[in-house]
Amino acid sequence: MKHRDQVLRLLQKQIGNQAEVKDISETAAEVAGKWVDPLSGDKKEINGLIYGLVQSGKTGILTVTGAMGADEGYRAILILTSDIDPLYEQTLGRVREAFPGIDIIGKKEFRDTDSFLQRVKGGTCAIVTSKNAALLNTLIENFKKGRVRGLSCLIIDDEADQASLNTRERRADGTRSTINNCLVELRGFFEKNTYLQVTATPQALFLQTPEHDFRPTFTILSHPGSDYVGGEEFFGDNASLVREFDLNDIAVLAPGPQPTPTVTIPKSLLMALDTFMVGATFKRTNEADQNCAFLCHVSTRTDDHSHIVNLMRKYKTDLTAGLKAKNQVVLTRLKAAYDDLASTHEGLRGCKFDGLVEAIEFFSPGITIKLVNGETDEDVAVQSPYNLFVGGNKLGRGVTIKNLLVSYYGRHPRRPQADTILQHARMYGYRRKDVGLLRLFLPPELHIVFRAINRMERGLRELIARRPSEEFRGVYLESGLIATRTNILARGSIGVYSGGSIYNPAQVMRDETVKTSTEKIDKKLADFRDDHHAEVTIEELQALIALTMPDQRESERVWDPIAIAASLAQFAKINQQSNGYVYVDRERGLKENRRETQGILDGGEAARVPDNKITLFLLRTKTDRGRNAAWWPQIRFPDGRYAFAFAI
Repeated sequence: MKHRDQVLRLLQKQIGNQAEVKDISETAAEVAGKWVDPLSGDKKEINGLIYGLVQSGKTGILTVTGAMGADEGYRAILILTSDIDPLYEQTLGRVREAFPGIDIIGKKEFRDTDSFLQRVKGGTCAIVTSKNAALLNTLIENFKKGRVRGLSCLIIDDEADQASLNTRERRADGTRSTINNCLVELRGFFEKNTYLQVTATPQALFLQTPEHDFRPTFTILSHPGSDYVGGEEFFGDNASLVREFDLNDIAVLAPGPQPTPTVTIPKSLLMALDTFMVGATFKRTNEADQNCAFLCHVSTRTDDHSHIVNLMRKYKTDLTAGLKAKNQVVLTRLKAAYDDLASTHEGLRGCKFDGLVEAIEFFSPGITIKLVNGETDEDVAVQSPYNLFVGGNKLGRGVTIKNLLVSYYGRHPRRPQADTILQHARMYGYRRKDVGLLRLFLPPELHIVFRAINRMERGLRELIARRPSEEFRGVYLESGLIATRTNILARGSIGVYSGGSIYNPAQVMRDETVKTSTEKIDKKLADFRDDHHAEVTIEELQALIALTMPDQRESERVWDPIAIAASLAQFAKINQQSNGYVYVDRERGLKENRRETQGILDGGEAARVPDNKITLFLLRTKTDRGRNAAWWPQIRFPDGRYAFAFAI
């Protein structure tokens, strides 16, 4: 019997879609085709990444991959997960369920060293631990005491961009943060190991320097099932699920240290709650077991959370009393929410409003309000008809809220960090059957940010699909976004191509090696007049750039032909531009080195080309005193608040 078959049978029963289970199996097989052969004789290790989407069910691929590792000969499967206990227990439970034929060792069993070592040495085992320094050090000490070396290990690091990276990287003093150091030491015990990173936000991983020991050397895209609702549904060009509200409403909900904050509920929160009540009641009256959830996530402060809980309780009291008294203001509010949902949900349009109001009046006393933060033990179990969740970071990464219909989000940092904000997208998930009932309430300032993040994610995944090589993993950023936290990035390690800017090599080759490329470009540009521009395809621009020959001895590490070409393709795809401009001029007396952001044009030439599309300026240098003619490129990105960030 094979462990892989056991997991796939379980997934088939849980998912019920043969095509999706097949896709999970094929993705895991793709990973297996790139990992270290556990039965090979040599010492080897490799990093890989499974890049999924937020709330898309990466656990299925994680377990199938682990099972395949056991089948192929990995003696140990080490699974690293969140240090939040409910999330750890969730992962441990899923692993136990998925691997019935493997000895599963949980973190509570690390203390008994003798038993632990006996189980590790006895056969294939799966070790499940949270990324906690004390636990990881206990694990390391166990391996040391048992002199356990030479084992093959498949290390699966769930949410690998979160706690695993070196938070002292920016110091450049050679020191490592505690968790990062533990992971490095753990890997050292296993002569053959594959370190498989799993995340939906790999920006921090891709921005590690080339050859960094935590940067992926291969990336596999994980694809969601057909019922998944994600960024395109909420933030794509034709999305209709977001409702904007005034950013000032957040100040009412999250007043900070004010001694007597107002008990007035902002109109936007009333609308969000009314919308939830209508949608949840519609589901409940159609299926008696449907319990639904509402999420309010606007602050990290526990005082703010308590204030919002009080407002939620006031909403419950006022709603119940208002419906009982047939209060016209309450009924008008609910009718507005009903009309809004009916615009996107056909089933609701066929349901009588009066009947829904009657059901809301009946069920509203059962509204449950839960405070979920670091000071409470509340979970996100959805056990009542209406579940209103309030909290901060604990409602972020990794938490799955069942039947989440309406989210009210307002975390608005001064410098929005793309990976952190994307992990707050708890509204994503397998909600296709309810898509017309879903709503996300956002300030317009954050709506812009989320749309930018969606374009970033779409561009990055398309880049990976198009270019399997890991040479360039540019992160497209706009609207003031930064890709990730700066403490895990080495100083001077990030290259940036920004909107409206120009880039060129510091110098081009002039010796005999440049002759062939010059002749090829000559032929391609034979019909182009000097001192003029023409419109060409992005692919033609890329081909011309690839033929130029920068002098790498003079490089400032800004002009990178691969990064430039890939950034052009990403920009074109994201902005739906298939063409750009090429400007040509010959017999130029260019000799001296240029700064790579300085430009190679004389004054006024750039203004002769429209700046609404990507422009490649190509100047052919003169043959002079032993110098061969060469084409010197300069690229100009269209103006705008965007950039491509990449590791150099």
